[in-house]
Amino acid sequence: MAGIGIVGRMPLSVNDVQASLVALRSKFSGRAREEILFLSRQAEKMSEGKLTGAELSEAYHVLHRLAGSAGTFGLPDLGEAARVLEKSLKPHVERLAATGVADDAIAPVEPLFLRGIEGLFGLVTDQPASVPDSQNKTVEGVDDDSHGTQVRILVCHQSADVRLSLVQGLARYGFQCLEVSLTSPDLAGVIAESSRVASVFVVGEQQLEGVASECRSQNVGGRQLPVLCLAGHDSFEKRYWAAEAGAEGFFSEPLDFPRLADSIERLVSERRYRLSGRVLIVEDDSDLAEHYRLVLESSGVEVRLVSDTRHLMQDLAEFQPDIVLMDVNLAGRSGITLARLIRFEPRWLSLPIIYLSSEDDPESQLVAMSEGADEFLSKPITDDYLVRSVLHRCHRARQLSELMNRDSLTGLLKHALVKQQVHKELASCRRLGYRSCVAMVDLDHFKQVNDTWGHGCGDRVIKALANLLKNRLRETDVIGRYGGEEFVVVLPGCDVGQAQSVIEGIGRSFSELLFFGNDEDSFSVTLSAGIAALNDFSDGDVALEAADQALYQRKSAGRNGVSVYTVPE
Repeated sequence: MAGIGIVGRMPLSVNDVQASLVALRSKFSGRAREEILFLSRQAEKMSEGKLTGAELSEAYHVLHRLAGSAGTFGLPDLGEAARVLEKSLKPHVERLAATGVADDAIAPVEPLFLRGIEGLFGLVTDQPASVPDSQNKTVEGVDDDSHGTQVRILVCHQSADVRLSLVQGLARYGFQCLEVSLTSPDLAGVIAESSRVASVFVVGEQQLEGVASECRSQNVGGRQLPVLCLAGHDSFEKRYWAAEAGAEGFFSEPLDFPRLADSIERLVSERRYRLSGRVLIVEDDSDLAEHYRLVLESSGVEVRLVSDTRHLMQDLAEFQPDIVLMDVNLAGRSGITLARLIRFEPRWLSLPIIYLSSEDDPESQLVAMSEGADEFLSKPITDDYLVRSVLHRCHRARQLSELMNRDSLTGLLKHALVKQQVHKELASCRRLGYRSCVAMVDLDHFKQVNDTWGHGCGDRVIKALANLLKNRLRETDVIGRYGGEEFVVVLPGCDVGQAQSVIEGIGRSFSELLFFGNDEDSFSVTLSAGIAALNDFSDGDVALEAADQALYQRKSAGRNGVSVYTVPE
């Protein structure tokens, strides 16, 4: 089945990102000069005793903005000088706010303030022609490791028989296998290209150290290929050596393919979550916000910028971010108050809110976090640290979301959530006028598997089917564990004929998988499925019931196949 494309922002190349960052730095220098001229005029009025409370507050916020953003644009000395001046005004601003003095009140005179402002001019230097690589490590391309993208397995082993067994065995799970040699002249290129997609290395113990070393040398932006080691025998010392060499998994002969496939899926899933995320940035400095966006998107993070906070709740609902990055001091708004406002909605109680601010007083940071946020990142923040911080926090947020929304055994959507997806897809079908199907998939004679081989072996069978579904279906398809050994699959933009062909193909592949019990005896399992056209029903629950009836018909007809529900005449 062909995937369905999603229209969105086209990814920029590394050169495009660098050029955009250089342009932003140049733009910032021009803006900084204008803001220093403004501050100079305010300082003169202050020395004459003519500065109003409102003008004092505005000057304070300009200094706050310079202190937080100058370092990001390559002017750390300007940022530090602005921070010193900001702190000198802070007590006066806080006193004016506490006493409620009118805007036309004369602010206190700071004799050294004028000289401090004049010193800022010399700190705005001409920008270099390019952005230093040490400050901005951008990566071209974005991983797409979700189901619907075939996982690539790089196989490197000294034995031709083992290589053949791996290729044939893993292909049954829907993996794409590519044999490579440690002595191949293009090995580095293969690793570098594979690091941009969902890939895992499976190597023999004799090749482990060489492959792991090559993968480390080709590590770009954290995209190091995971390596699984295959050894001739199992022992603690052998496992310790493999872990020390850099392996992320260990298997010995005879190979347990269901366990190997499950380990591959786990590594791919973890890597995807570590290298992606959705971040909502609430920042009133448009140049700084655009800088953050460019840096994060070039590292595989989806970003939405919010400059008008009146639309904040709508943007949250539409974008569904993993985390929120928000400045504490926004034009006319308080980030602390906005964080409290977000928590009004129960659905956002667990959403991580991270303050970005030039505030460096630990007590002030603690007070700010106590009002609804989770962490505090101090400006200026280097691009590399920003990317690593965001990816780490997105990964943790997604892990927690997985625990709440995903089945712990299979990683698929839980019963209630997959039912919601059925209703959502039916609504989309009606609104956009296309056809979709829902399928109920069930393992045949599964009780016998548990009774004969034990529940641990039964769990491996369930995980094997879940992994096969994830590898053979599209990213746009929805998969959920409905209960026990029963699964639900939603197939958007797919008629019953196409759906039947796809599910039958998955059934054939699954029947070819071999599972091993404790005594090394092998067995296989088949599946049955029922399919219903979503468009034929007015309610998602009724469509699920129809698919279940078709599944029951398939079971009654002898199992191991697919039946399609037909609407009664």
